[in-house]
Amino acid sequence: MSDDSNGKRPELDRVWASLVGEGYVLTSEDEIGLPVKFRDDFLQAYFTDTYIRHDPGDWPQDRKRARDVVRYRWHGDDLRLEEHDTIALTDRAGIPGKREHSRVMLLDDAQAEGFISAILKLVPPDRRKSTGTLGVNLFRTFTDVVTKPHHDDEELIIVYVLDRKGEGAETYLCDLPAEGESVGGAVLRKQLNPGDILVFEDARFIHGTTSLEPLPDGTAMRDVLVCTVDSSATYLSALSPSQDVVKG
Repeated sequence: MSDDSNGKRPELDRVWASLVGEGYVLTSEDEIGLPVKFRDDFLQAYFTDTYIRHDPGDWPQDRKRARDVVRYRWHGDDLRLEEHDTIALTDRAGIPGKREHSRVMLLDDAQAEGFISAILKLVPPDRRKSTGTLGVNLFRTFTDVVTKPHHDDEELIIVYVLDRKGEGAETYLCDLPAEGESVGGAVLRKQLNPGDILVFEDARFIHGTTSLEPLPDGTAMRDVLVCTVDSSATYLSALSPSQDVVKG
């Protein structure tokens, strides 16, 4: 797939336009230019007991996970990445207190680094901050995918399904409820298949995923990468003067 004269992938024009206009976009590993074997390679490398684990107090009870946080800096169209100094989460997803999950250092892996670059390029150019953090969460679930509809209190959420055995696990986005209402209208409800990617603005929607439904033999498992283009308050609130939009 060729680039245009400005060095931008023409395929991303649709992604950016939909994200700006609708607040969400469904795309795929092919459209954003990931290598053909990326999913298989990543699963074999990182979705193993060496990295993913269940931590006491984490929800759902049978979920395994690992995490990385990458600091990014934009210099025009040039993107620079480094490992952030912590992956700790504090008072997130309805779980109080500070949590340290298993860490995987993705920038040590050239293919994983390429994935992170591809994810950050999904942010429309005029919405990019000069510096920020990207959370990369590896989730393996077997029954409940999430505990309840929620926000993650970040800027953008990227859900990339690597593998699924079983049915159900329909991801949904709902508008924010109007005053006096408990639930907003459904904007999207879709079972994401391996290779599918959903990107959405966290503040605009309540989101969640229905439970997995086992195959006739009882098998049920879903492997997913959930990336968050973080708000500055998550890790970099002290650096707010540098959070300017990149000037094109």
